[in-house]
Amino acid sequence: MKLTASTDSLEDRVYFELREMILSKTLVSGAKLVQEDLAERLGVSRTPLRSAIARLERENFVAISARGEAHVAEFGPQQIIDVFEIRAVLEGLICRLLAPGIERKHTIYLRSLMTSVEDAAMTEDHVTYREADVEFHTYLTNLVADGVLNRMLESIQMVMSMALFHGILRSPRETYVEHLAIIDALESHDADEAERVMIEHIRKTIDLLKSRQEQTED
Repeated sequence: MKLTASTDSLEDRVYFELREMILSKTLVSGAKLVQEDLAERLGVSRTPLRSAIARLERENFVAISARGEAHVAEFGPQQIIDVFEIRAVLEGLICRLLAPGIERKHTIYLRSLMTSVEDAAMTEDHVTYREADVEFHTYLTNLVADGVLNRMLESIQMVMSMALFHGILRSPRETYVEHLAIIDALESHDADEAERVMIEHIRKTIDLLKSRQEQTED
């Protein structure tokens, strides 16, 4: 049965459903996107589907071959490292922008969020801790009023969701302390320090990814 929503909401719905299929790995990396099959599966015509695929290509979820065929993008080690490099710069900038005027209610929330998962961090409960980790970074991103920066980060966060689908990369014990250091810098309204500790936090993961890549290549 065809969806009966308006054109804009229909295109959005197809986009979100297709993106979720990629994030959940219902559509695996490298899989060819057969429009006829997907249109039937989602109950839509090919017009909103084409729009959704084009949007996902712009966000690097979909790759178009020289023959014009759409495939789910493949994220190898170097692609994930590149995403983290961009993320480090942008999230560092977010902390720099927020630090001078961040309200106490926001830092209180962030601290309570992290302290609520202290036990999970110390016991290496990756599932519970990861939820707080994602919320921590998403919350900071959403505090930024700059629409352009938000749109850039939204795309990266979605790619990160795919990259981290199977769990966080570093020990919760280690990153828990780093999150607290970020909150300390924000509470002190120290823009330089807030940017520095956020970049350092993410760059430690980059170093780990590079180390793993080198070991694989050896």
